[in-house]
Amino acid sequence: MAAKPGANGNKAVLLAVLLAVLVVVAVVRLRPALAPGVEAGRGAALRIGSYAVPELGWDRSQRRVVPTPAVGRNLFTFGAPPTPTPDRRPTISPPPPPPPTPTPTPAGIYVNGKWILPPPPPFTLAYLGWLGPDRLPVAIFRDGDNVLAVPVGESVKQKFIVREVGPTGVTVGFVGYPTNVVNKVPLAR
Repeated sequence: MAAKPGANGNKAVLLAVLLAVLVVVAVVRLRPALAPGVEAGRGAALRIGSYAVPELGWDRSQRRVVPTPAVGRNLFTFGAPPTPTPDRRPTISPPPPPPPTPTPTPAGIYVNGKWILPPPPPFTLAYLGWLGPDRLPVAIFRDGDNVLAVPVGESVKQKFIVREVGPTGVTVGFVGYPTNVVNKVPLAR
Protein backbone atom coordinates (compact mmCIF):
# COMPACT_ATOMS: atom_id res chain seq x y z
CA MET A 1 0.00 0.00 0.00
CA ALA A 2 1.30 3.36 -0.89
CA ALA A 3 0.97 6.24 1.53
CA LYS A 4 -1.18 9.14 0.42
CA PRO A 5 0.71 12.23 -0.60
CA GLY A 6 0.54 14.87 2.13
CA ALA A 7 -0.27 12.37 4.94
CA ASN A 8 2.99 13.14 6.74
CA GLY A 9 2.25 16.85 6.45
CA ASN A 10 -1.17 16.38 8.07
CA LYS A 11 0.40 14.45 10.95
CA ALA A 12 2.99 17.17 11.51
CA VAL A 13 0.31 19.88 11.62
CA LEU A 14 -1.79 17.84 14.06
CA LEU A 15 1.26 17.27 16.29
CA ALA A 16 2.06 20.98 16.32
CA VAL A 17 -1.52 21.89 17.30
CA LEU A 18 -1.52 19.35 20.16
CA LEU A 19 1.81 20.65 21.48
CA ALA A 20 0.49 24.22 21.41
CA VAL A 21 -2.61 23.20 23.39
CA LEU A 22 -0.41 21.39 25.93
CA VAL A 23 1.77 24.47 26.43
CA VAL A 24 -1.29 26.70 26.94
CA VAL A 25 -2.77 24.32 29.55
CA ALA A 26 0.57 24.06 31.40
CA VAL A 27 0.97 27.84 31.54
CA VAL A 28 -2.59 28.36 32.83
CA ARG A 29 -2.19 25.70 35.54
CA LEU A 30 1.27 26.78 36.72
CA ARG A 31 0.72 30.55 36.49
CA PRO A 32 -0.03 31.05 40.23
CA ALA A 33 3.29 29.38 41.09
CA LEU A 34 5.15 31.70 38.76
CA ALA A 35 3.65 34.86 40.29
CA PRO A 36 6.08 37.35 41.88
CA GLY A 37 4.62 36.84 45.40
CA VAL A 38 6.06 33.35 45.63
CA GLU A 39 9.44 34.56 46.84
CA ALA A 40 7.85 36.43 49.79
CA GLY A 41 6.01 33.41 51.17
CA ARG A 42 8.83 30.87 50.91
CA GLY A 43 8.25 29.48 54.46
CA ALA A 44 4.53 28.83 53.85
CA ALA A 45 3.26 25.78 52.04
CA LEU A 46 2.68 26.12 48.32
CA ARG A 47 -1.01 26.47 47.66
CA ILE A 48 -2.27 25.60 44.20
CA GLY A 49 -5.81 24.46 44.95
CA SER A 50 -8.34 25.24 47.67
CA TYR A 51 -7.09 22.51 50.04
CA ALA A 52 -4.83 23.51 52.93
CA VAL A 53 -2.85 21.16 55.17
CA PRO A 54 -4.00 21.62 58.79
CA GLU A 55 -1.56 22.31 61.63
CA LEU A 56 -1.26 19.36 64.01
CA GLY A 57 0.22 21.25 66.98
CA TRP A 58 3.32 19.17 67.63
CA ASP A 59 6.92 19.69 66.86
CA ARG A 60 8.92 17.04 65.05
CA SER A 61 12.08 18.04 66.87
CA GLN A 62 10.76 16.74 70.21
CA ARG A 63 11.78 13.22 71.13
CA ARG A 64 9.09 10.71 71.44
CA VAL A 65 8.94 8.83 74.75
CA VAL A 66 8.13 5.17 74.23
CA PRO A 67 7.22 3.23 77.38
CA THR A 68 9.29 0.09 77.90
CA PRO A 69 8.09 -2.84 79.97
CA ALA A 70 9.74 -3.03 83.38
CA VAL A 71 9.43 -6.79 83.83
CA GLY A 72 10.12 -9.26 81.09
CA ARG A 73 12.03 -12.34 80.18
CA ASN A 74 15.65 -11.99 79.23
CA LEU A 75 16.43 -14.45 76.50
CA PHE A 76 20.15 -14.48 77.33
CA THR A 77 19.91 -15.55 80.99
CA PHE A 78 18.93 -18.90 82.40
CA GLY A 79 16.31 -19.20 85.11
CA ALA A 80 13.14 -20.95 86.09
CA PRO A 81 10.78 -21.44 83.16
CA PRO A 82 7.58 -19.43 83.24
CA THR A 83 4.47 -21.08 84.61
CA PRO A 84 2.48 -22.74 81.86
CA THR A 85 -0.86 -21.24 80.95
CA PRO A 86 -3.88 -23.47 81.53
CA ASP A 87 -5.43 -25.18 78.52
CA ARG A 88 -8.66 -23.32 77.80
CA ARG A 89 -9.97 -25.74 75.22
CA PRO A 90 -13.05 -27.63 76.39
CA THR A 91 -12.50 -31.24 77.30
CA ILE A 92 -14.43 -33.63 75.14
CA SER A 93 -16.24 -36.28 77.10
CA PRO A 94 -16.43 -39.76 75.62
CA PRO A 95 -19.64 -40.55 73.79
CA PRO A 96 -22.32 -42.26 75.85
CA PRO A 97 -22.68 -45.99 75.40
CA PRO A 98 -25.33 -47.10 72.92
CA PRO A 99 -28.76 -47.79 74.38
CA PRO A 100 -29.51 -51.42 75.05
CA THR A 101 -31.37 -53.21 72.32
CA PRO A 102 -34.99 -53.81 73.28
CA THR A 103 -36.17 -57.35 73.64
CA PRO A 104 -38.53 -58.33 70.84
CA THR A 105 -42.18 -58.32 71.80
CA PRO A 106 -43.92 -61.59 71.04
CA ALA A 107 -46.97 -61.36 68.82
CA GLY A 108 -50.35 -61.80 70.43
CA ILE A 109 -52.81 -60.14 72.79
CA TYR A 110 -51.68 -58.94 76.22
CA VAL A 111 -54.50 -59.28 78.78
CA ASN A 112 -54.13 -58.80 82.57
CA GLY A 113 -50.33 -58.89 82.43
CA LYS A 114 -50.14 -62.14 80.38
CA TRP A 115 -49.86 -63.08 76.75
CA ILE A 116 -52.87 -65.29 76.35
CA LEU A 117 -54.02 -65.01 72.72
CA PRO A 118 -52.19 -65.27 69.40
CA PRO A 119 -52.36 -62.29 67.05
CA PRO A 120 -55.73 -61.87 65.33
CA PRO A 121 -56.11 -62.98 61.70
CA PRO A 122 -55.66 -60.33 58.98
CA PHE A 123 -58.81 -58.71 57.59
CA THR A 124 -58.72 -59.28 53.81
CA LEU A 125 -62.14 -57.97 52.76
CA ALA A 126 -62.63 -54.57 51.09
CA TYR A 127 -65.12 -52.15 52.72
CA LEU A 128 -67.33 -50.69 49.97
CA GLY A 129 -69.70 -48.55 52.07
CA TRP A 130 -72.88 -48.79 54.11
CA LEU A 131 -76.63 -48.99 53.62
CA GLY A 132 -79.67 -48.29 55.77
CA PRO A 133 -80.58 -45.62 58.31
CA ASP A 134 -78.09 -44.15 60.79
CA ARG A 135 -79.61 -46.12 63.70
CA LEU A 136 -79.23 -49.49 61.90
CA PRO A 137 -76.39 -49.35 59.34
CA VAL A 138 -75.34 -52.35 57.25
CA ALA A 139 -71.71 -52.68 56.11
CA ILE A 140 -71.02 -53.78 52.53
CA PHE A 141 -67.84 -55.83 51.89
CA ARG A 142 -66.30 -57.33 48.77
CA ASP A 143 -64.75 -60.81 49.00
CA GLY A 144 -63.32 -61.52 45.54
CA ASP A 145 -66.40 -61.64 43.25
CA ASN A 146 -68.88 -61.90 46.17
CA VAL A 147 -70.54 -58.93 47.91
CA LEU A 148 -71.45 -59.32 51.60
CA ALA A 149 -73.98 -57.18 53.53
CA VAL A 150 -73.39 -57.44 57.31
CA PRO A 151 -75.32 -55.50 60.01
CA VAL A 152 -73.61 -54.21 63.19
CA GLY A 153 -72.97 -57.01 65.71
CA GLU A 154 -73.00 -59.86 63.17
CA SER A 155 -69.99 -62.00 62.20
CA VAL A 156 -68.27 -62.16 58.83
CA LYS A 157 -66.74 -65.49 57.67
CA GLN A 158 -66.95 -66.76 61.30
CA LYS A 159 -63.74 -64.81 62.12
CA PHE A 160 -64.72 -61.14 62.31
CA ILE A 161 -67.44 -59.15 64.07
CA VAL A 162 -68.66 -55.77 62.75
CA ARG A 163 -68.49 -53.35 65.75
CA GLU A 164 -69.13 -49.92 64.14
CA VAL A 165 -70.07 -48.73 60.66
CA GLY A 166 -69.30 -45.23 59.38
CA PRO A 167 -69.23 -43.43 56.05
CA THR A 168 -65.40 -43.49 55.84
CA GLY A 169 -64.57 -46.78 57.55
CA VAL A 170 -65.69 -49.74 59.61
CA THR A 171 -64.44 -51.06 62.96
CA VAL A 172 -64.05 -54.83 62.99
CA GLY A 173 -63.55 -57.05 66.06
CA PHE A 174 -62.43 -60.67 66.15
CA VAL A 175 -64.32 -63.78 67.25
CA GLY A 176 -62.94 -65.13 70.55
CA TYR A 177 -61.00 -61.94 71.41
CA PRO A 178 -61.83 -59.20 73.93
CA THR A 179 -64.01 -56.31 72.69
CA ASN A 180 -61.14 -53.83 72.88
CA VAL A 181 -59.14 -55.76 70.23
CA VAL A 182 -60.35 -54.11 67.02
CA ASN A 183 -59.14 -53.23 63.54
CA LYS A 184 -60.23 -50.08 61.69
CA VAL A 185 -60.74 -50.72 57.97
CA PRO A 186 -60.95 -47.64 55.70
CA LEU A 187 -63.29 -47.25 52.75
CA ALA A 188 -61.88 -49.03 49.66
CA ARG A 189 -60.98 -46.89 46.67
